[in-house]
Amino acid sequence: MLKRFIVVILGSFIYSGFFPFAPATFASFIWLILWLLPGGRFLTHPVAFLVTLPLSVYLSTVMEGYYGKDASPIVIDEFVGMQVTLCCFTPSPAVGIAGFFLFRFFDIVKPFPVGRSQKLKGGFGVVMDDVLAGVYSGAALFFLSRIIDLG
Repeated sequence: MLKRFIVVILGSFIYSGFFPFAPATFASFIWLILWLLPGGRFLTHPVAFLVTLPLSVYLSTVMEGYYGKDASPIVIDEFVGMQVTLCCFTPSPAVGIAGFFLFRFFDIVKPFPVGRSQKLKGGFGVVMDDVLAGVYSGAALFFLSRIIDLG
């Protein structure tokens, strides 16, 4: 009972995965707000990523047992995707907003191999598509920041 409670709190990113519409977008937005707060840069620290990546795979695997394959309450993968997207950037509203929209775009459109990675087994498949969407969006944000001053 306690294990399920902890898994659901973490795996749903403090229940943001239960938001009534677009829970993945809502969770990504909450993550963005936290990143923009003073001290929020720690979210994209490599050590934070090394902790959250395996934790999110585990939580996603367990939550799939509760809610089904890649069910909407599982949004810890968005946490990891946003980490990857913004890992090379200093927090600023313009960078954060651009990264947020790019991440949501690539996570929804799922260009190759993002969509294919969802077919991987268990929580690994749940998380890997967001990691890859984060790579695409981080790269796009890098190039965009070279064209437009995102301050």
